[in-house]
Amino acid sequence: MEGLEQNLSLGDMAIVDLTYLNHMPSQQSVCARKVEDLGLSAGLPVFALNEDDTLLMIAGAMMRVDTHKHRFGSGIPNLQRNGD
Repeated sequence: MEGLEQNLSLGDMAIVDLTYLNHMPSQQSVCARKVEDLGLSAGLPVFALNEDDTLLMIAGAMMRVDTHKHRFGSGIPNLQRNGD
């Protein structure tokens, strides 16, 4: 994830798929936390795109995400949710 913060600041979007770590829940949790920390350090929201919270999205700077018309996954309490 090195260098990703700069790309996000330039407006790029990052989508992280943690599905393949389902057999290692602790590693999946660590990676999810790293994605969340990256969003926090960049000042950008992190969204869970599925109910399992294994598909995460960080919208790049100056991007708009409509959270009222789309329903996002749930489960990781600190991530942005529908209506937040």
